[in-house]
Amino acid sequence: MRNFPQEHPSITHKRGKQKRQLWLILTVVFLGFIGISMPYLIFPALFLNPEYAILPPDVSMSVRALLLGVTLAVFPVGQFVGSPILGALSDAHGRKQLLSGSLLVAGICNLMSGLAIAQQHLVWLIVSRLVAGLMEGNIAIARAMAADMKTLSKHETFGKINAFVSIAYLIGPFAGGVMSDQSLMQGLTTSTPFYFICILFFILAGLSALVLKKSVVNPNQEVKTFWERMNFIKRASVLFTNQRLKFLILTSTFFTLAVDIFYEFGPVYLTVKWTLGPAQLIYYNGALCLALAIGNGLLPTFISARVHPRRSILCALGGFGLFVIGMLVTNTPWLMMFWCFASGLVIGLAVTLLTVKISDSVSDAIQGEVMGLQISLRVLGDGLICLFGGLLLVLSSKLILMIAAGISLLAMVYYALRDKKVYHE
Repeated sequence: MRNFPQEHPSITHKRGKQKRQLWLILTVVFLGFIGISMPYLIFPALFLNPEYAILPPDVSMSVRALLLGVTLAVFPVGQFVGSPILGALSDAHGRKQLLSGSLLVAGICNLMSGLAIAQQHLVWLIVSRLVAGLMEGNIAIARAMAADMKTLSKHETFGKINAFVSIAYLIGPFAGGVMSDQSLMQGLTTSTPFYFICILFFILAGLSALVLKKSVVNPNQEVKTFWERMNFIKRASVLFTNQRLKFLILTSTFFTLAVDIFYEFGPVYLTVKWTLGPAQLIYYNGALCLALAIGNGLLPTFISARVHPRRSILCALGGFGLFVIGMLVTNTPWLMMFWCFASGLVIGLAVTLLTVKISDSVSDAIQGEVMGLQISLRVLGDGLICLFGGLLLVLSSKLILMIAAGISLLAMVYYALRDKKVYHE
């Protein structure tokens, strides 16, 4: 009988501690993203459905579409500015403090959003969403925490974080739809979910401060001023001297741009196509998020042990583009739900595999900054597409999803042409 080497007890003990810490991080991420995702299906109805509208009834549909684009865009614009700064600050000053502080401020911003909707004050709603976006570096900090856990596989840790985010996006919009449905209980309004998020984020800020382990800060790390951290172009140019990192970040940005178009305007497309409300959109969002949880949490570990990551990434990038095209030629609700589910599987697989490759391409000392850069470029594209998507929505909601499919297929071609070349440079 073959004898396998036994793991040293100290390593086993350390792995056990890191697994427990990972579950604490997953709990904070899960509850935090339930709060982030609760308004997800509310905004299309606020601008496009007269029953919920924040705007006066005499406002034209074209103006409504443009204002919806602006309101959707400001949150990712805030993330674009805030994510790399919060990520880099977590490298220098500790992840725990930055996570709890950002959750506290985000809670206050959601309270402002709820009050703005109740008072039908569009400007304050936009301002509160912008500032809330500035504080949403949570996923970058969580990924950096996971990268610090050397006894655990990144396919496992990153995959579980992404899976819990996906499950949160399944539960959050459902909860938001229920909390804003006046037919279920008298007194519920579209402001109610934001008040709940405020309380939830205050609790999570305290939980993070009390139970998460304080990260070890590198004493030899280069000290940067606030304005140096604000200089995004300079920081990105320094990081992009790593050609492998540059290539992977660009691939990730192209793909997630397509994905975010799908996230932001998929519900809008269904709203326009079948005149759906938040409660009805929950079913399609549920199919997508359930598949995202599987695609993030199970597929990366399973497939990476059997299929080369390059082939898996290429299939996932191309598959998503084809599945979105399938949605555009579908007129049956059940088939539409199938395309949502299939899209979720390949999105989860591609995002996790690309994130692991990005993390592996840099040193431990800059994990937070690099994870923040990845999120920042993603949400920059998200913000821009929300603005231009609002303009395109005046022409056709189908056109926006056609662009998403095209970008995903272009990302596949770019990855296929550049991967082997950059790897050997």
